[in-house]
Amino acid sequence: MSLSLYAQNVINRIGVSGPLVFNKSTFNLAWSDKPDDTYFVQEYLPKGEKPEHFNQMVTVNVFVKDVPVADAVQQKVKWLTERKKTDEVCNFQVTNNPDETEFMVDFLVGESKGDDYTTVEFNIYHYKKVDVGGGKKGLVIYVYSKRSYGEEITNFLENLGVMRNDLLNAMIASEKPKISLSDK
Repeated sequence: MSLSLYAQNVINRIGVSGPLVFNKSTFNLAWSDKPDDTYFVQEYLPKGEKPEHFNQMVTVNVFVKDVPVADAVQQKVKWLTERKKTDEVCNFQVTNNPDETEFMVDFLVGESKGDDYTTVEFNIYHYKKVDVGGGKKGLVIYVYSKRSYGEEITNFLENLGVMRNDLLNAMIASEKPKISLSDK
């Protein structure tokens, strides 16, 4: 799908048109979807990046369900634990604030062809329960993703330790967008 066609289908359903700023980079709304009545997702990319081959992305997932945050985190941990069985670079860590109302899961995953990795991706998922309007509670997962491809992967992995700490601190410090759902 071309970027222009991709951009034409964008509907701001969560009241977060952007741009968003994360770690001194600016991200613009590039894609949105509402897979069902309780799930909204919007993706944001820096100028010049394409959804099918990006270096950085911010995603906002909104679930209109009164789900305990720890249960949602446990679903991701279960998925990552299973993935580790077939993905040699897969690794993750879970952190939370003292009252356990917010959690972060940061993880690394990779895709390969044969013995060679074609893509590696570092992600930070920030989980928080919010009021989504109309007296309804929901769960927002604010996501930062950073990817590397092909020959750049070795350098990416060598620098991940320092980069990871900086990105985790950026996630903690970043202002999370306020959600305002649309019926669209």
